[in-house]
Amino acid sequence: MIFREHFPIGPKTTMRIGGTVRYYAELKTREDCQEAVVFAAEKNIPLIPLGSGSNMIFADGEVNALVVQLRHDTVVIDGNSVTVGCGKNLPMLINELAAKDLDLSALTGIPGTVGGALFGNAGQGPKGVWIDSFVHSVTAFMDGAWHMMDRENCTFSYRESKFKHSDTPVILFETTFIIPSGDPVTIKQSIEDLLKKRIDTQPHVRTAGSCFKAVGDVPAWKLIDAANLRGTKIGDIEIAQKHANFLLNTGKATYADAKKIVELVKEKITEPLDVEMRFVEENGSLAF
Repeated sequence: MIFREHFPIGPKTTMRIGGTVRYYAELKTREDCQEAVVFAAEKNIPLIPLGSGSNMIFADGEVNALVVQLRHDTVVIDGNSVTVGCGKNLPMLINELAAKDLDLSALTGIPGTVGGALFGNAGQGPKGVWIDSFVHSVTAFMDGAWHMMDRENCTFSYRESKFKHSDTPVILFETTFIIPSGDPVTIKQSIEDLLKKRIDTQPHVRTAGSCFKAVGDVPAWKLIDAANLRGTKIGDIEIAQKHANFLLNTGKATYADAKKIVELVKEKITEPLDVEMRFVEENGSLAF
């Protein structure tokens, strides 16, 4: 496995913001995962897994960390049991399973990898379907060892999992889903309907997806709208007109622009807004 130095990280993210990272590596095997954790410990730097870059913004300078991307993306289907490498692209998986009469359509329109979706328990809104609904088990390297955890031990909740709060590096490697069967025509129609809804209601340009979590049952965009912040710009970062919980890079936006607009939203809204997007500082820590 090659650890590349001074790697440009901005192009790896959907918002195209960010400078370089001290080290970057792609992981294919369990041995690669273990080697990466040891490498980061020896260098005394954070290890940061990056799915497809759809929910992260990196600082504009050099981030003193090891960023890894998992390339394990095999899919093994045994009836309704589907074992998937966490590097698998989630939209591709949904379509591949639909061709096998397996219905994961509720997750249509969610970008990124399976691992990224598990990490943040991605899904619909606070009352919708989340990826944990389908989880049977998750295999991860954490606390210096391999663990296979059932759904309950992953402590999933709205946009949360135990993996987000570990004090040691976590690499999600593989998961097994239990996925219901369905009529292929109905599944395909559901995918098309959900895609159309997302296209109609969400921007699909340089954005990192939803920035803030809902507050209880109230979507963050409603609170942002109520504060008259839709369309607000700082530098080249804009709160999207189409969906007020999305930040857009309208030109040459900087990490500082993105942080400032998040701070503005948090200041203007009296409800305690939790930031869902991950802002990575130059020392590898999270800004929010």
